[in-house]
Amino acid sequence: MRRLENAVKSVKSEPNFDFSKHTTYGLGGRAKTAYFPQNEDEAVAVYKYLKISGEKFVILGKGSNLLVSDKYYDGSVICTKYLQGIEIEGNCLKILSGTTVQQLLSFCVKNGITGFEYLAAIPASIGGLTVMNGGTSDRRIASNILTVKVFDGKMREFSNKNCNFGNKHSTMSDINALVLAVYAGFEREKPEIVETNINYYLNKRKLQPKGKSCGCVFKNPEGFSAGKIIDDLGLKGMRIGGAEVSREHANFIINNGGSSADVYALIKAVKKTVYETTGINLEEEVIYIGEFNDELNC
Repeated sequence: MRRLENAVKSVKSEPNFDFSKHTTYGLGGRAKTAYFPQNEDEAVAVYKYLKISGEKFVILGKGSNLLVSDKYYDGSVICTKYLQGIEIEGNCLKILSGTTVQQLLSFCVKNGITGFEYLAAIPASIGGLTVMNGGTSDRRIASNILTVKVFDGKMREFSNKNCNFGNKHSTMSDINALVLAVYAGFEREKPEIVETNINYYLNKRKLQPKGKSCGCVFKNPEGFSAGKIIDDLGLKGMRIGGAEVSREHANFIINNGGSSADVYALIKAVKKTVYETTGINLEEEVIYIGEFNDELNC
């Protein structure tokens, strides 16, 4: 344990960590301590240390797709934002989990690699995208992945099949494991064509709502669009405090100077209205961290 403690002392850390500075919503309270490992060994050391010490902790990437409570989080954070790097290993890419989409696409242009352009402008890390099987309505990151390297007390490699990728879901979202790296297949292409493809997707995403959000709040029910369901009920512009259902895309909730409690209450109010009107129980894809008051139930 002493050796582990010494290893963790060398890892960059931040006491009284402010979630609001590290989430796309710009919301959240503070946590006891955050650790920022810069390589796989440091990440494993921090994970082991927190597990052995019995410390409560969460794993944070770019902070998209999250809603963090305004209340104090009496635990630690493993933030993977500096766990970055991409290597070509034979016929696949090894991508460290904190690598951002922008960094990956820059690498692809430079090296003439195609197959990832659809991810353009998604404000996420590769690890976070993998856990949530993120992407677009047409394609998810599962389509690129060969294996995922994780640590949950033991070093493991999950094949694509064993990741059980689904609708904004994976094995990694069910277990308290730290994604270290993703191994992804790729094809070669002329850099100028890769860049053209990226610009195509960037232009498509210009139509997405402006403002602080987590992206889409709800998963699309089988055969339906969550945004259309909410829109058809006339809920665009619905507000609670400083949170508002986007007038541009009804599956986005925008933070207009509100609190996490405002956003949470609005999510529950939309969900309740949809259920009472249509019988459809919308399932959140946003991940909650911390404690919330749940006074509205479907």
